Amino acid sequence: MTTDSITNATQSSQTGTGQQTTGTNNTISKDEFLKLLTYQLKSQDPLSPMDNQQFASQLAQFSQLEQLTNISSLLQQEVQSNAVLSQTMTNSALPGLLGKYAKALTNTAHFDGSNNVQLGYNMPSNEASGDITIKDSSGNVVRTIELSASDLHSGEHNVEWDGKDDKGNTLPSGDYTFQVNAKDSSGTSYTPDCYAYGKIEAVRFKTNGTFLVINGLEIPLQNITDISTEN
Repeated sequence: MTTDSITNATQSSQTGTGQQTTGTNNTISKDEFLKLLTYQLKSQDPLSPMDNQQFASQLAQFSQLEQLTNISSLLQQEVQSNAVLSQTMTNSALPGLLGKYAKALTNTAHFDGSNNVQLGYNMPSNEASGDITIKDSSGNVVRTIELSASDLHSGEHNVEWDGKDDKGNTLPSGDYTFQVNAKDSSGTSYTPDCYAYGKIEAVRFKTNGTFLVINGLEIPLQNITDISTEN
């Protein structure tokens, strides 16, 4: 809200001249407006008091500012209350997901040392060639899996990794990353979205969000794309 007359009066008093100071901000808060209005009333010339119409206009501005401030505060409180209610309802429902199977958008896979790992991806179109490269926690490529013709068709695919490296040695348990590299007939390269599949083992509520534990991996709730009762 602009209060040029009040602002100019206080500036004139503070600077000792009628000139405005550099960088003056004409947008003020409710409390600042009331202080300036009070100051103007105290500083007015008794022989030439403030015009009644001007004073009434400024009081109306103050009333509007107060109403808008109160409305804004109520809206903010309502938004916060709705967010808390929504989060509470979500957190209450999540434990019911335990034991179900989920698909999550991630390029990380957990190998437990013995069981095969499902590596999922979504091929955007039919491609001519491709492979899956698997890396350890240090970023070293430990396995390259060539994709068959059927694995290169457009759509979702699921390839099993036995947890072995290119030499046939079983790798230690832990987290590994994988990437799908595909090329079309013209040689253009693609890196499709990757997915992890598995049973939901736990739900964890942390300060930075809610996580589902799938095959030993903590995956943010927003990365879950599908949940079903069957694998």
